Amino acid sequence: MTTLLVRHRITDLDAWRSLHHGLAALRSAHGCTGARSFHQADEPGAGAIALEFPTLAQARAFLADPALRAAISVPGLAPTELVLLDPVDPPTPARKAVLLVGFEPRVVDFSDYPGLDEAKLRAGLAASLAATTAAGFDAEWCLVTTDWSEVDAAVRARLVARDYAAVMIGAGIRTAPAHLVLFERLIDLIHALAPGARLCFSTSPDSAAAAVLRWVQP
Repeated sequence: MTTLLVRHRITDLDAWRSLHHGLAALRSAHGCTGARSFHQADEPGAGAIALEFPTLAQARAFLADPALRAAISVPGLAPTELVLLDPVDPPTPARKAVLLVGFEPRVVDFSDYPGLDEAKLRAGLAASLAATTAAGFDAEWCLVTTDWSEVDAAVRARLVARDYAAVMIGAGIRTAPAHLVLFERLIDLIHALAPGARLCFSTSPDSAAAAVLRWVQP
């Protein structure tokens, strides 16, 4: 396994994301098995993409592809560093990735949920993430607003970045009549971009782990 680390100086985050997503088919054609994007924690204007290839030859072929060279020659998007990394130690077994999708607490109308407030919801979301991780999964939240264009962009970016064994949709999205169309659109998006992922649904802010474990084992 070879990792290609591509570092960028980010001047336009949306353009950088668009470039990353637009190269998905080209990466796959060269055998890329995984792609993750990162912000540099101590320098917000810097980012990196880690691409996994089964062999060094495949990674080099990807780098030499004229289509890649054309795509990254756009001013402001050219990489600042390209590094090919071969592992020193055998990889540890990868945890199955799980995406948890729920509403960002600040957009929730708590008048519909007696006894629940923003602090309790945030605590429940944190508990769900901790429990799903403790169950043996590589879990992450994707918290969204009620604006479909924003939901589509946020969830789409996660689904094209890696393969998920399961996608869990929170009860706030699934059960509220006002969000029925958003829920349907979300299901269609997941079906189109992650057809191999199991769909599961929580019944409360802190029940994501139980929902995932009904359908997927670590």
